Amino acid sequence: MNSSITPTPDEKGSGLSNDKAFALAAASLRQALQAMPELTEASKHIMIEERIEGLDINIVDQDGRSMFPEGSREPYESTRKLIRKIAEPLKAAPYRISITGHTSASPTPPPSDYGPWNLSIDRANTVRQILEEEGYPSANIYKVAGKADTDPLFPEDRSLAPNRRVTITLIHEAPPVPAGLQP
Repeated sequence: MNSSITPTPDEKGSGLSNDKAFALAAASLRQALQAMPELTEASKHIMIEERIEGLDINIVDQDGRSMFPEGSREPYESTRKLIRKIAEPLKAAPYRISITGHTSASPTPPPSDYGPWNLSIDRANTVRQILEEEGYPSANIYKVAGKADTDPLFPEDRSLAPNRRVTITLIHEAPPVPAGLQP
């Protein structure tokens, strides 16, 4: 019985294809988040979803348990601790991230000088700052964006609390190659 020891194209070079490496990184991140006992209470605020673009980690408001004070870009201390804990497994993944802020629709019009667009980008930027304070490399942050209420988690009721969220996406792409390195 002969078995081939010739590597497949996906196994050449690093030993793992991009898809396999990303799946492994995503699984490691999920496992690390689940293994943190200090996140047990806060875990209801974390939704993890795999998409073509990457792995979304949604930090969401729940009814009665807001992550940010109304209209504020600064999170509650419990939210800040949650983001700090997420920073550790993110640092271990060799992929870039994007951070996107979202708001829910409001029945009352926002103030003209500071509306949902400003609030959503400010909340995303605050999350970026917290991650960087925890040692997450700024070079691994691909973008920071705000979407206001244009991309609700629950489009059938755009005013629901979980539509207010910050999404950290582990981007599904080849890890960056250091400058000057030839393949």
